[in-house]
Amino acid sequence: MEKSYSLNRQQFQAISALASHQRYRHFIGRVSDWEFVWGLRNEDGWVTASDNSGNLVSPFWPHPDYATACAGSEWAGNSPASIEIHHFLSRWLPGMEKDGMLAAVFPTPTMQGVIVSPRQLQRDIEEELSHLE
Repeated sequence: MEKSYSLNRQQFQAISALASHQRYRHFIGRVSDWEFVWGLRNEDGWVTASDNSGNLVSPFWPHPDYATACAGSEWAGNSPASIEIHHFLSRWLPGMEKDGMLAAVFPTPTMQGVIVSPRQLQRDIEEELSHLE
């Protein structure tokens, strides 16, 4: 498994309890630092959902533990899988944009996460990465 940062139970609970926009900023910082984005998948592919308007969304997390916490009910049987950040930026997000999909950034079991366009997510990650280089 790809390297991820250490996360204890207290940190997990504290970050999970943040407001959506704070979790979004946390996501941008962590995936930029560690250069991996996490999704949920099974042998059939990556999980997706629909937002309130019926748009297809792909959920993403900054750490496999947050993804695992959401692998219940409709996503039962799925496991966290990583996506290298540069592949995510160059292939995933443009492909999602082309397919008319949205990104659900850092959903929790009780909150849907921040729904953004792939283009916006790409801009935010690239801006953060530019500060790190």
